[in-house]
Parts: sequence; C-alpha cells; structure tokens
Amino acid sequence: MEEDGIIEPLEDDDLPEAAREVTSDYDPSEEETTFGSLTSSVNGHVWEYGRRYHAFRYGRYPIPNDEEEYKRESIRHTMLKDLLGGKLYLAPIGDSPQKIIDLGTGFGEWAIEVGETFPSAKVTGVDLSPIQPLWIPPNVEFIVDDIEDEWVHANDYDFAHFRFVNTLLKDNVAVLTRVFQNLKPGGWVEIQDVLPHVASDDNTIPPAYPLIKFYAMLKPVLRNKYGFDIRLMDRLPGLLQNVGFVNVQRKVFHMPLGEWARDPYLRLLGGYFREVMLDFVGAMASRPLVEAGYDREEIDDIVRDVHAAFANRRIHAYLPIHFVWAQKPPA
Repeated sequence: MEEDGIIEPLEDDDLPEAAREVTSDYDPSEEETTFGSLTSSVNGHVWEYGRRYHAFRYGRYPIPNDEEEYKRESIRHTMLKDLLGGKLYLAPIGDSPQKIIDLGTGFGEWAIEVGETFPSAKVTGVDLSPIQPLWIPPNVEFIVDDIEDEWVHANDYDFAHFRFVNTLLKDNVAVLTRVFQNLKPGGWVEIQDVLPHVASDDNTIPPAYPLIKFYAMLKPVLRNKYGFDIRLMDRLPGLLQNVGFVNVQRKVFHMPLGEWARDPYLRLLGGYFREVMLDFVGAMASRPLVEAGYDREEIDDIVRDVHAAFANRRIHAYLPIHFVWAQKPPA
C-alpha cells in the first residue's frame, strides 16, 4: 500500500429546539430513484439558527446547504484541483469510464467537471439536498436521496467517488460494501477527507491551540448525536481491504492552516484551506454545538479564537487530507 504525498506524507503512527419551517422552490413529488422510494420532503428546506438545511431525512446531515456553504464547497473544489495540479481524482480509472457516481455530490461541481472530461460517460451525483444547478452537461444527472439507503437499481459503475463525506456517515462499512457490490469488476472507488490531527513540523502550535480545543468539543457531539467517526481516515485502508477491495493506495497531504508558508504555492493552498476551515467551524457552531448544549458565549469565544489563530503566521499548523483509492478485483 503506497503512502506518500506531494506536500509531505504522514506515517501511520502520526496518525434548543428552534422553529422548523420547511420551504421549497420545487413541486413536491414522490418517485423511485436509484436508491429507493422518495417522499415529498426531498425538495424541502429547513431554516434554523440563521442557516438553511435539507428537509429530507431531517437532521441526518448537520452541515447547511445555503449560499454560504456553496462558497465553502466552491473554494474547497478549487483548492483540491490546485493541490492535484488540475486533476479531479487520483485513481487510475483509465481514459474511457462509462458510468461514474459521485456520492454526497453537494452542489455538484465535481460531477459536472467529470462529465465534461468524459462526455461519453454517464455521471450521476447523489445528495440529500436538491441544490445542484439546472444547466448541466447532457451526460450528467443529479438524484436527491440518502446514500446510506439500499441501492435498488444501481450497478456496473466504473468509478465511485466520495469527497469530504465519509467522516459524516453513520455506517461506512455498509456504504462501502454497497459500492463494492455495484462496481464493475476492476472498478475503482476514491475517498477524500480530512483527518482532524492538528500538527506542525516546528513545534509552533501552543498547548491551547483553538482548533484542537474546537475538535475536542465537536468530536463527542458528532459521535454521540449523529453516530459519525471523524477519525475514519486513520483506519480506512484496512476497512476497504476487509470489504474486499484490492490495490488500496493512499496519499496524504499536509495542508497549511493559513498563509504562513514561504512557498507561494503552499501559501495559496493555505489561504484556501483557512477559508474552508473557518466556514466549517462556523457551520458546526451554528447547529451541532448549540444543540449539544454549549453556551452561546462559549461557542462564540472558540470561533473567535480559531479566526485569530489562523491569522497568526507564527503558528505553522496543518491538517492532513487523505486521498484513498482502491479497486474491486478484476473478473
């Protein structure tokens, strides 16, 4: 199993209830999709704590789906493309994949660009929210559904893609097993996500670094309220092997938290990542930490402290982003 990185590799050892108003811009409908039978709630939205969330499977996913979140996803998409030198993935899927599925597609930028890259392929994006654009390439489709449901009609995919999704799933073993079952022999899966292990190479992180404190607050909330494991990427390669995948590969990138790097390329990536992480901290402060019972003043304090820490160029902190890909055994 390969473990190296363009920036720097990590070794394994480093390793109150609010009013709920449902609104929709779409006509409600009931239909059957790739994954199952949907209800009219799929096209609704819920406004809480000043942010908009999906109504389908209400509460399943704690991150908003509003314009602020669109900005975060767009910046993250640009950041990852720059990180990979313009690439959209690392798995060796070949030059002519015919069926691609983007699981947890969000606003759909990755799926659209992959569809443009492979005009002969059918690209399907799946998400809990109907937030994708209407004007899309003819070979791209979007489905509103829960990827943790049974896959009723899906099969024969060449490539399954996840981006910053798996650490916010309840049962990765079940989801990845379904991916395995619905890939063609020889097909690939790729998973990209952050491991929340804040580090530096020069010991410039103070003992009470705010992002470490923030993760200490957030981790039990996500585990106990939602059933998520935000340290999943630590053990993902072994999990994929247990499901049956082969040729499991991993690249780990140390992403600077802020513009502290001397190198212009790393400084650009750090600026992107600072904005992505600040918006993530804001999203988690808007709902999960409030519903977990944290005092509003305490939440505001930690958010303010994280902002200040990311602006301090004397602190050379980074987070690892893992890219893991694996193959279903060829026939």
